[in-house]
Amino acid sequence: MNFLKFTLIIGIMLPNLVFAKPQVCLDYKTYYTPENKPYIETILQFISPSLKFVANENGNLVSFVEITQIFKIGDSVIFIDKYLINSPEMKDSTIEDYFDLKRYQLDPNVYNFEIIVTDLNTNQTFFDERAITISNLTNSTINFSSIGLIQSIIKTDEQSSFVKNGFLILPYLTSIYPHDLTKIATYFEVYNSNLMFGDNEKFMITTEIENHKTGRKLEQFFKVKKYGTDKIVPVITFLPIEHLPTGDYNLIIKLIDKNNITLKTEKVYFKRITEIENPYSTSLNNFDIDKFFTNKISKDSIPFFLNSLLPITKRNDSKSIISLLESGDTLKMQDYFHSFWVQTNPLNPSEGWANYKKQVMKCETQYSSWTKHGFESDRGRVFLQYGIPNQIADETQTSTSLPYQIWHYYRIGKRSNVRFVFYNQDESSNDFILIHSEMLGELQNPNWQEVIHDRRGYNKKNPNSNKNQRDNKDIQYGGQSGRYYNN
Repeated sequence: MNFLKFTLIIGIMLPNLVFAKPQVCLDYKTYYTPENKPYIETILQFISPSLKFVANENGNLVSFVEITQIFKIGDSVIFIDKYLINSPEMKDSTIEDYFDLKRYQLDPNVYNFEIIVTDLNTNQTFFDERAITISNLTNSTINFSSIGLIQSIIKTDEQSSFVKNGFLILPYLTSIYPHDLTKIATYFEVYNSNLMFGDNEKFMITTEIENHKTGRKLEQFFKVKKYGTDKIVPVITFLPIEHLPTGDYNLIIKLIDKNNITLKTEKVYFKRITEIENPYSTSLNNFDIDKFFTNKISKDSIPFFLNSLLPITKRNDSKSIISLLESGDTLKMQDYFHSFWVQTNPLNPSEGWANYKKQVMKCETQYSSWTKHGFESDRGRVFLQYGIPNQIADETQTSTSLPYQIWHYYRIGKRSNVRFVFYNQDESSNDFILIHSEMLGELQNPNWQEVIHDRRGYNKKNPNSNKNQRDNKDIQYGGQSGRYYNN
């Protein structure tokens, strides 16, 4: 499989996603072989919340995607690649993004590139097209390949589409660098340095940063490294940006010969965000914030109450809240908290918070466990996000299944008859985990009845143990749980 998975770190730029169309980040890079033959790499990042995951025979979650990549010159199709990929198996509700990379050798020309990505679990498609120019590489000049931003690079002996010149390279498919990223890194290749400078000679690669708008160089951000000449020289650059303030910048890469003459310059735009941005930044001076806010919430309790907003905030806002909690700055937390309720309920922010606080404290009483606050639990999050369910089927005192609850909402927004199924894995705590829901964007597991009826530990370290006994066990999948769910 030509894919990798790792935890998404660029969520600040992505919207809240549901099962409408699959969301895909697409990039391509051009490289050359030692024989000067060009090839391109197409890189896809699948945004997992936009895909539908289903449980496989092991109880793990997978998605199934069909990809079609088409290269045309004018209206003539030059090459088509159509293939299927399965995502890596995901555990429980921990869904991560994953990647696919393909290499295609193409003659120099201008191509119309089209890509179609279909989520086979929903039959929804993503489509994109763009022009791709592939140029000749001659021996008379020194050249760069495309410059790729990377998240990390590790030397390896493994074989994979993500391995190039002995390095496992994880791409970074955005130009936004949030405050928690402390370096900007690139990978590219230099061609024909041995023909230009001679064998066993040296040249330099410098990296520096300039302001994108003014062109002013930031002298404190500069690095230089020497390389030996060769037909193809892989170049890896790292530049610390921990102290780079928020702004728009260009990363400048230069190739300089031994006489200190610059022979090649490339620029890569990127945006730096170091400040924790408050989207609810309306001046509090314009509102009459009563003593309920100013006197009743202590500094010690503000992290708890700020954290309790996570179930009702958007994805971008959640990242800001988490960053504030990590910073430990209670004054900024308090400002964010107050501003949130001013924007959420501008006519009476104190009343809006008071009503929500009652629900938070209900969650704390009913859904907290040894390790989680009520609002951190799956039931608490659903309760705060969607409100009080119209009906609850509570099977917590049962000998034929793990303890479970089925919550039924007659209506959520434009959706009717929405159900959530929670179950208790350890049977000793109050932590019920969401295992299945019909709500768009929530976890879906059509085999949820098999999971809750298997008391021997389905979906744990050895899911295939005692499989025959499970298959032969007289489990009433259409029994109480089925009746509760359907009625």
